[in-house]
Amino acid sequence: MLQEGTVLHGLGPKTMLFILIVTSVMHCTSPVIQIAHGTKWITFIDVIVRTNIVSEVENIGNILTCVNQCFQNEACVSVFYRQQHQRCQLHDVLFMSPQDGEQEAGTVYYSVATDGCPPTYVHNRILNICYQVQYNLVTYADGVADCNSRGDHYIVIDNVDKQNHMLKQINSSSDGLAKKYHIDGSDNTTEGTWLLHDGRVMTYFAWSPGYPMNSSLKNFLIADPTDDFRWGDKSGNLGKRYICERDIFITCP
Repeated sequence: MLQEGTVLHGLGPKTMLFILIVTSVMHCTSPVIQIAHGTKWITFIDVIVRTNIVSEVENIGNILTCVNQCFQNEACVSVFYRQQHQRCQLHDVLFMSPQDGEQEAGTVYYSVATDGCPPTYVHNRILNICYQVQYNLVTYADGVADCNSRGDHYIVIDNVDKQNHMLKQINSSSDGLAKKYHIDGSDNTTEGTWLLHDGRVMTYFAWSPGYPMNSSLKNFLIADPTDDFRWGDKSGNLGKRYICERDIFITCP
């Protein structure tokens, strides 16, 4: 769970959820009914963040239409909307630090997820990844257990596009920069052979300079937000933040 005072803290008094049902063509060859979750982040009321903007749309009459604009733009993850200006600002990250924004009376903030991604997760539809950043400090094993308990696993970063996205997402909020993160990957079984949670052999790495250390005592991946989210091999025994990923599958008729 995320710590008190951050945006993502599960479904509670800080969030409100509505469901938008839209007929659209996503990754299927025929139109399908998609259900989009619009989640309102109470912590950001009367606050706007002006970074990571995908686009800004004018003359939008209500928040439902604004959220639909985000749903229709595959790059969009979240929106700021101000009724007075009828302005809908689309973003490709989910912000997690209200103190990074500016005061703007009447502005509300919503995130959008669909295709089975839970409402309070980050949903990058271009990369087809769905995940939630956890700010609790836990060991590698305890983080795995927590992700597994909700049907998730540690985030898999298996190409440069995912690595760049995670760098952008973590860097988008000042609260995200304070600690390192557990991510999926271990050579605990055979030193030097890095495997993902499902047994696949890893072929992509984003090592920090000087890593991997190739020590039999350092068998788990840690990503460092102060070093462009690059990786080191660590023992896994010290408390770090972690990122749970949910596998999502689109079923076409």
